[in-house]
Amino acid sequence: MEIQICKYKNGAGSAFSFTFDDGCYYDSSREAMEIFENIYQKTGIKIKATVGITVNFMHERLIELWREGIKRGYFDIASHTVGHDIAFCEETPYKKRKADAKGAQEWLRKTFTGEGVNTFIFAGGKRDKKGAEVLLEHYFACRAGDYGVNHVGKIDWLDVNCLTAILKKPLEYYTDYIDKTVNEGGWGVQMNHWLTTKEEDVFHSQSLEQFRLECDYLGKKAMGEKIWIGSFEEVGAYLRKYENATLKVSEVNSKIRAEIMLNLDTPSSILDTPLTISIDTDKDILLYQRDGTSKRLSPDKNGKIYINTSDFIEFEPVL
Repeated sequence: MEIQICKYKNGAGSAFSFTFDDGCYYDSSREAMEIFENIYQKTGIKIKATVGITVNFMHERLIELWREGIKRGYFDIASHTVGHDIAFCEETPYKKRKADAKGAQEWLRKTFTGEGVNTFIFAGGKRDKKGAEVLLEHYFACRAGDYGVNHVGKIDWLDVNCLTAILKKPLEYYTDYIDKTVNEGGWGVQMNHWLTTKEEDVFHSQSLEQFRLECDYLGKKAMGEKIWIGSFEEVGAYLRKYENATLKVSEVNSKIRAEIMLNLDTPSSILDTPLTISIDTDKDILLYQRDGTSKRLSPDKNGKIYINTSDFIEFEPVL
């Protein structure tokens, strides 16, 4: 019986995230939500995208739209600065960077989440390792232009080969990127600004119909290839915890305990992020719950059982 931590949630072989900058395009954002709903109804695959909110672009109609998107589980919220006019680089005064990082997060928490907003999307694609240290006080996941990055507890940049939406590119530009992500077992991140029905080449946009076709392709691919389509923050937090984790397996009497052990310097911000433990077995197991009850689980057609936990599981093979 082999027991291990999966690199991606639910044993997926790869991950994919959509991000939308600015958050100020009502009609296309509404259309995106309905596209996600349609995919969910047809396939059972739920797409959860990240929208980077520019505080000064917001008005009540947009605020209600994003509240609905959060409630329905199709969007989560990231900071895209207060006014889209600040570069988080060494040349920008520290006090100005700090005021923007803190001010945007506090407004987003008060308006949307009631709790911390942990993701930051750089405005204008600008980023600088030396100038972005202020973000460590407020965010743990960042996305910058064509370069997908995240950090937890320290500036630690991770290249995830972010794909930029370009209006005049063919559908294959996007589907080939999805295929590449799946084939390499990686994390694909696509950056959009908005969806359009117009013909002009709007900055970092994609046609509405093409986005619909891409999501259809992605949903079908996810059914067959087990792609995890999660928000930027969800995938970033999972991967960071996975990189800091090892698994300790022990047996007492007939019970098997699989415990996630973390490095001593693992940031507290990701401790509660569940990781997926896989069990290779040809037998059912009894999973012991925290309330003292047990639950019988059967392996899938590939002989695997997947369990999500933030700390440990205890189970017993059914003989």
